[in-house]
Amino acid sequence: MPVRIIFLVVVALFSVSTSSLVVRHLADVPAVVIAFWRMAIASGLLWIYSFSHKKALSSLNRKRVFYSGVFLGFHFALFFGAVKLTSIANATVLGTLAPVFTLFVEKLIYRRPFNGVLVLGLLISLLGALVINGNQFSFNNEPFIGNLMAILCSLCIALSWMVAEKVRESSGAITYSRSVFFVAAFVLFLISIFRGESIFFVSLGHMGWFVFLGVVPTIFGHVVLSFILKFVSPTMVASIPLGEPIVASGLALILFNESLSSVTLVGGALTLIGLYFIIREQVNHISS
Repeated sequence: MPVRIIFLVVVALFSVSTSSLVVRHLADVPAVVIAFWRMAIASGLLWIYSFSHKKALSSLNRKRVFYSGVFLGFHFALFFGAVKLTSIANATVLGTLAPVFTLFVEKLIYRRPFNGVLVLGLLISLLGALVINGNQFSFNNEPFIGNLMAILCSLCIALSWMVAEKVRESSGAITYSRSVFFVAAFVLFLISIFRGESIFFVSLGHMGWFVFLGVVPTIFGHVVLSFILKFVSPTMVASIPLGEPIVASGLALILFNESLSSVTLVGGALTLIGLYFIIREQVNHISS
């Protein structure tokens, strides 16, 4: 099982890291619209794939999935809103605080003890994220609302993972994911109406990228993370996206011949070292 978990973590990390590379091709599409189609397509494909599997969610889990989906939908909306109201660096750093929230929820609500190795790994990873974005990160002359939205974005995805952990105790990852993506898509649809951004004014060329986002970073990324959530803590799952900047930069180097700055390399190395400590602690816990 530990080797399988490590393999799935690597698959999920590389999968979710592709999303930023794709979004650059959709610069003319509102971010909430992109998120809607990503969630809707992933949900639709999972429903089609699992149509013959009639195992339904319990009444309690249906309520949990609804809350998790609402949190997930607002996570996307708040992050994209933060990017518009504050710097990308601030939105990125403050938007990666989810494992901090999950760590304290696990401690305060679930009464789980702090694990020194996990906390150390988390601090190193967060330091790496700060190093990567440190040149632009600042609270000086930055809109308070944008920074607050980025923090709330982290809180929402943290709460989504905490609820998901409870659902995964008795339901499969696909059963959970197909429904939570549907709820998130519906939330994003309502937000798009509120913002006056139609989800239907997109081209066929855009749809190809939407399908990619629905399959690779969502199904091979988010669904895989939902699967391993049954075996590891929400804090570990919430920590995995901290590796996105360095992996995405590496993919951009390979695919687009983009250069890597020394700051990105140093920050990325710190992030990966931190993730190593987090993953090692969880694997040791599974093995024991």
